[in-house]
Amino acid sequence: YKRAIIIVSAVATCLLAVFASPILISMLRIDESVKNIRRSYSMNEIRLAESNTFKPLNSIYYPSFDSPEANELSEQEKEAYRCFSNLTYHSLVDSSKKDTLSYSVVGLYSLLNELSGAISNDEVKGKFENLLGLDETKRADFYEKTMKANSFAIENATIQLKNAAFFTNALDYSPSYIDYLTRLYCEAYQIDFAKSADRMVDWVNEAVGSSNFIDKGFLEMNEQTVLYLFSTLYLKNAWAHKYLSENNVNDDFTLFDGTRVKTTFMKHSFATQSYQDYGDYISIRDYYYKGASVTYLVPKKVEDDIFALTKDANIFFDDPEKTITPDEYDPYFMVDLKTPKFKLKSDVDFLDSLSSLGLGSIFDEEVDSFHNAFKGEKAEDMRFHLQKLKQRNEVEFNEDGSIVRSVSMAAMGATSSWHGGKTLEGELNQP
Repeated sequence: YKRAIIIVSAVATCLLAVFASPILISMLRIDESVKNIRRSYSMNEIRLAESNTFKPLNSIYYPSFDSPEANELSEQEKEAYRCFSNLTYHSLVDSSKKDTLSYSVVGLYSLLNELSGAISNDEVKGKFENLLGLDETKRADFYEKTMKANSFAIENATIQLKNAAFFTNALDYSPSYIDYLTRLYCEAYQIDFAKSADRMVDWVNEAVGSSNFIDKGFLEMNEQTVLYLFSTLYLKNAWAHKYLSENNVNDDFTLFDGTRVKTTFMKHSFATQSYQDYGDYISIRDYYYKGASVTYLVPKKVEDDIFALTKDANIFFDDPEKTITPDEYDPYFMVDLKTPKFKLKSDVDFLDSLSSLGLGSIFDEEVDSFHNAFKGEKAEDMRFHLQKLKQRNEVEFNEDGSIVRSVSMAAMGATSSWHGGKTLEGELNQP
């Protein structure tokens, strides 16, 4: 059947932190509930002894709070991030051949932001800045707000963004690039890839709270690989309005081809002050503990294709003209929501997506795009390109809440040369 997309985004907005952007779900089943635990974060969580095959190059102190830190975004910052999200989302929908996948907007943004500091090609630099929407100084300010809004840990709500760069010890790294990465909360290390690749795997697995989220094969390392960049997202959050397992029902989920499959659905009710009605579909938001939210885009007709309905829309923007609010006598709508219980894990390759946005040259080994990451005589005659830019994402929805784990990876290679009078029923029984 056709594709269903899950989009995971993390970004600060005006006096509010938004953690999960529109989610369009395919049916999957899980058997375990979420256990929300307090998780502490500190500089360089994995304590690795320095050796001749491993050397830390900077020190990063991640923000750590009990709640999202409110930082007001400028209109320019909000517009830039929405446009980036929309462009990359639609390019991924158009280029992806997978039936189901999940996509971390903030993970891709983080990687491209980090890569931009290594760009040595003026044409590529211009394309990066056009896509990211802000100049280097403004991106650093925006990213600091993003980190502070998405770095907290309490019993029922945890979210953390982490970044790391691992340079080969066969070449001299550029100190100015390390300084650039440090401003973006990116840990930097120099390692022997042949002997210490497991350290990168351990770093990612620790960052997302899983012992086996990735393995060494995920790295796709070869003799040309000289730098890895990672950006991770870990979210574990309880629902603001609990689902109760005794309310679960088995009902039909309709696939794109019309096939119906029996699925376990969760049900709960909550009050909302608004939703968006776009004619053929609605946009409805449910909330987690501490203000994070998830937005569902739901076709009004089960036979409609949500991707066709939103083909020309920026789904990361709530159109105020489409907003439905209660009348003056009823300040809230009640929402009865029924959503599938599922767990989805998927890999995403961004080569085709970024190529469609005009960035195909960064994957061309004949083009020297990222020379500013390295210095010295050995690097002088080399050309630096991307070998891979990809993600692995895992999204889990159950009665207790949601867990999101995401790692984005760029591998660089080198070559020579409340109750009102109205109730809105939302059934997420199709993609």
